[in-house]
Amino acid sequence: MDETEYTVDHPARIAAILKDLDHKLTLISVRLTEDGPLFGSALVRLDPTAREIFLDELTPSRAHEHVQTGQALRVFAALRGIAVRFSSTVTRIEQEAQGALYVCPYPESLYYLQRRETFRAHIPMAERPAVELSSQGWSQPVIGELTDLSACGMCIELPTTTLDTLKAGSPTSFSNLLLPEVRERLSGQLQLANRRRSVRDGYESAGFEIVGSDQWLERQINIALLYYQREARRRSME
Repeated sequence: MDETEYTVDHPARIAAILKDLDHKLTLISVRLTEDGPLFGSALVRLDPTAREIFLDELTPSRAHEHVQTGQALRVFAALRGIAVRFSSTVTRIEQEAQGALYVCPYPESLYYLQRRETFRAHIPMAERPAVELSSQGWSQPVIGELTDLSACGMCIELPTTTLDTLKAGSPTSFSNLLLPEVRERLSGQLQLANRRRSVRDGYESAGFEIVGSDQWLERQINIALLYYQREARRRSME
């Protein structure tokens, strides 16, 4: 077992962690096999009495075709910046107006991990919101474009000349981030994690880790992630 991973196997503690994850459609990622691709889903609701979890239909839609009663699901979620992993089995599939729900029993064990295998939304170019960044090395705020988002971090496209003045690990703040279906502009703290080339000349995509995220900020980000997930599902069906 990785040193950054530990196991929770007490039923009451597992129930408490699942309740903490139940933030009204918390986005999750699901694997159907141990080394398979990650698919999008959401924790729709819990039934504490029956100790059942209700998970949203997988996206893209082709993944849903492989789910049937008895299918093992490997679930990855984020809880205040810490990755949570557990496995369960589909006991039945229920149909609702919005699509299928996978009903699974509470897991017998649950794992905390530092690695961030959680749902990440890629944002289409035409929909990318602007985000204002500030850092000690800059004389004034810099405006970048948000290119993808998760509960743990975000990728922002910025000029290479600007990124060259920002060292990895340097504390950076973001503000004036307006996400779809979120009523308030978001702000918080970031830390530069990585850089990669952009399709635009003179720009790079900078991966930032969200630092010191609280439950409220995570919930607002999850609201936007759910929107992006629905839009990705809609586009896949066109």
